[in-house]
Amino acid sequence: YFRLSQAYTAGRDAAQGCGNFGATVALLGAGEIGSALIERLRPFALRLLVFDPFLSLSRARELGVEKVSMEEAFALGDVVSNHLADLPATKGMLQGRHFVTMKKNATFINTGRGATVAEDQMVEALLARPDLTALLDVTMTEPLPSASPLRRMPNVHLSPHIAGSIGAERERLAEWMIGEYDSWQKGGAVRGRVSTELLERMA
Repeated sequence: YFRLSQAYTAGRDAAQGCGNFGATVALLGAGEIGSALIERLRPFALRLLVFDPFLSLSRARELGVEKVSMEEAFALGDVVSNHLADLPATKGMLQGRHFVTMKKNATFINTGRGATVAEDQMVEALLARPDLTALLDVTMTEPLPSASPLRRMPNVHLSPHIAGSIGAERERLAEWMIGEYDSWQKGGAVRGRVSTELLERMA
């Protein structure tokens, strides 16, 4: 959408979009958000790939996805969407060598955590590959410094973590937490329970 919109606005031929029928979407991370996204993508005729060290093959079959390596996710995805948690083991995990292998006209979406990307290496790769599009809802430093090259690159689109909760949506978070507390106080179920084990691999 973003690449074709720019071409159309500039008066260039924008009739050669690939569409999404039969496209390959590669998800990095199949936790709460990744799994929810899989469900939302299910009605479409897409090939879904997932890189997640914690995803078992049986769970992948249950979700109806293919478990792949990080390298395969970047090389095969028409869209690569990052949902990896910000953990010591994931810092800078997405490197320039991954971005340069992406398919022609592919899109990278980061709504997860900026620290998982080796940002300088990503910038180099995106400069070398102007056919790629990056939709960055999060960055390493937030807010992004005014001198950052990401602010001036035509194939990069920045947003202020709109995939999180902003504005009035924060009231919904508060209402949800109050509801959880009330349920816990009355001995009821807690939907968002987080165990120590789960906390070790959550964002």
